[in-house]
Amino acid sequence: VTVTETLEIGNCRVVKPDNKGAKLTGDYALDPLKADYGPLVKALVVTPPKGVVEPGNNATVTFQFTPPKELTETQVQFNTLLTLKGETIEQYRVKFVAQIIG
Repeated sequence: VTVTETLEIGNCRVVKPDNKGAKLTGDYALDPLKADYGPLVKALVVTPPKGVVEPGNNATVTFQFTPPKELTETQVQFNTLLTLKGETIEQYRVKFVAQIIG
């Protein structure tokens, strides 16, 4: 069974006439899972893993998780880093928790 969740990333920057030359778009990137996570690396698909958000718009990031057959745990937790770049750089840890039933 594949589980799908989404995350909305927005850019609330307002375009003002006096902001000539200012960077108005916002970039985002999700780090790939580290090899330490073993079979979970291929179990999580992030679409798209990076992109650009124009002022006043949103980008939808989709996470699809399919538990690998070789997974023996009934609960798994893993995380990745989300980096947002605009006028400043911000980083957030995105944590995933899955309860495997059945």
